[in-house]
Amino acid sequence: MAFTDVAEPTSHLKPPQEPAEFHSPLELLNKASDLISPTYWVTEVLEASTGFNPMDKAKEYFAGDWEAYAKCSEVWGNLGKLSKDIARNIDAGNGELDGTWDGNAADAAFNYFKRLADRCDELESDLSTLKTQYYVVSHGVWSTAEAVGAILGQIGDTAATAAISFAAGTLTSWTGWGAAVGYGVAAYEILRIIDLWGDATKQINNTQLIVNSAVGVLESVGGELSGKLHDFPLPGSAYDNPVV
Repeated sequence: MAFTDVAEPTSHLKPPQEPAEFHSPLELLNKASDLISPTYWVTEVLEASTGFNPMDKAKEYFAGDWEAYAKCSEVWGNLGKLSKDIARNIDAGNGELDGTWDGNAADAAFNYFKRLADRCDELESDLSTLKTQYYVVSHGVWSTAEAVGAILGQIGDTAATAAISFAAGTLTSWTGWGAAVGYGVAAYEILRIIDLWGDATKQINNTQLIVNSAVGVLESVGGELSGKLHDFPLPGSAYDNPVV
């Protein structure tokens, strides 16, 4: 008896596309780095403000191939669609078989294929959850990097202003009032840099909470998938009809 598939599962086995509206977080930060001058005075200001280079520190937080992570989201989704279509084909074939075959063996076969289709449906649900969580993580990191990049741009502008004021204060220190004005402006800008970096770390910390939550879900779903695949309803041996 020939069975006609109602779906083509292998159509979902294709390379992932470039993630829509996604850019590497490090690419975003590198663009922002153009706004932070590497001159001596700016370096001095950043060291005095935070004790480190904010750009270098931000790159440490966002290091990794997040574009590949975003693509993986699509792969999980495609595998879920494949599992769903396999379940549909098994259900359709099982229905046709049930209409032409009766008896104990037929009942056993129907129940087996029903369990197999149900298990494939369950896999689709878990794989779709993986797709969603990978999407949440990759785009959360990307959007945060975009926000942090904008803040780093402000830090660069502020550091440049402070550096100029600092240098001017040093050059006019002999006048007394020049030093007071120059160093005063520099001090104000340094405090602003500290506040801006605080805003950046707040963004990063919020994203870390999102990532931690997603990792928890991924671990849970991964455990469920492992269990379902371990006891997947496969036949113990080939069917051997004693009267054939």
